[in-house]
Amino acid sequence: MTGLGTASVSIVSEALGDCVAAGQATSADLSRDTVALWLGLRGFAHQRAVSVAFPWPEDTAERIITALADLNDA
Repeated sequence: MTGLGTASVSIVSEALGDCVAAGQATSADLSRDTVALWLGLRGFAHQRAVSVAFPWPEDTAERIITALADLNDA
C-alpha cells in the first residue's frame, strides 16, 4: 500500500499484530482487521472534530478499539 495514510495504517497494523502475538487480540486476517480498525478510528476522530457539543462518553475510544480489534481481557 502506498499513498495517503500508509504510515498510519502501518502503525495500526504493527500494533494490532503485536496484540495478536501477545494473545491480547484475535485476528483471522490482520490486513482486513487493520483496515477496519483504522477506518473506525478515523471515523471516530472525524465525528469528535465535527460534533464537539455531543456528550461523548469518556470510554468511547476504548469501546471502539476493543470491538474493532477483537481485544481480549488477557
